[in-house]
Amino acid sequence: MVPMHPHTPPRDEAKTARKELKFQPSVLETIKNAARSVGMDPTAFITTAAFDRAKEIEQAQHLTLLPDAQFDAFAAAVDRNGKTNAALAASIAKGRAMLKDG
Repeated sequence: MVPMHPHTPPRDEAKTARKELKFQPSVLETIKNAARSVGMDPTAFITTAAFDRAKEIEQAQHLTLLPDAQFDAFAAAVDRNGKTNAALAASIAKGRAMLKDG
């Protein structure tokens, strides 16, 4: 059996927001069966599954994974001295001059 526990956002908040969902009957039946098998009602099951997936997606947006070889190449590139870019340096200097007071 797959363990599933109801999760709610980590704050005390009244459940006042509503979202109506439409399902194909076979999809709803599958959800009901899965919810029953883990001892949850369908609403709690759907909310828990959607909330867990939303948190995974949010976390994935802030995480970058590289294979070891690519990470090593990236780290080596970061550690090397960069090349001077005259156009970029001039643009930065111009921007700083525009922001000076007086």
